[in-house]
Amino acid sequence: MAYIASDSVLGYAPDLYAVDAVGPGPLALAATTSPTYGRFERPGYQLRGVDAALGGGWFMLVQFTGTVAAGGIVELSAVSVNSGARYDASAQAWAGTANSGKPLGVALAAAVSGQWGWVQVEGIAVANTSGTVAAGDKQYWQASGVISSAAVASKAVLGAVAVSANNATYSSGTSAVTLSGQTLVLLSAPTAQGPIT
Repeated sequence: MAYIASDSVLGYAPDLYAVDAVGPGPLALAATTSPTYGRFERPGYQLRGVDAALGGGWFMLVQFTGTVAAGGIVELSAVSVNSGARYDASAQAWAGTANSGKPLGVALAAAVSGQWGWVQVEGIAVANTSGTVAAGDKQYWQASGVISSAAVASKAVLGAVAVSANNATYSSGTSAVTLSGQTLVLLSAPTAQGPIT
């Protein structure tokens, strides 16, 4: 199963799993054969998507500033372009800095620094996890881009809860998907735990 964009820009629905080395905009759209975005989308642009088994979700276009894995937990930032002429949304594997309060998401596809792609920020995501996970478990940083149900002080993921065990199978019949090293996690604008005073 896979999320399909249910929003479109001037009739164009992007492939949420594609990554692209060319930045967004009208000229970039003409320069590439498999764009990840529509003509007027900018980094930080969000759209809705739907999956037959996982339901609906929200996705954000970002430029990756490091290597990420499909299903990797990413931390989101804003990057100044042309001395502040505009700001673009960027993502890199979540490093697990304690009490950072950074917004988080889940990368839909593997990417390297400089590429553009989509991260999920709402809905049920397929996330890279470590250790034993059970439905209902809170999530914490475990390693770069990976979360776990094992509590880690000052590194909780707020707005995320496991909805399946790790390595579970979801959907049925020929559409069945068996996860490997991953868990279904419900996201609601997740953030890394912020400072506690």
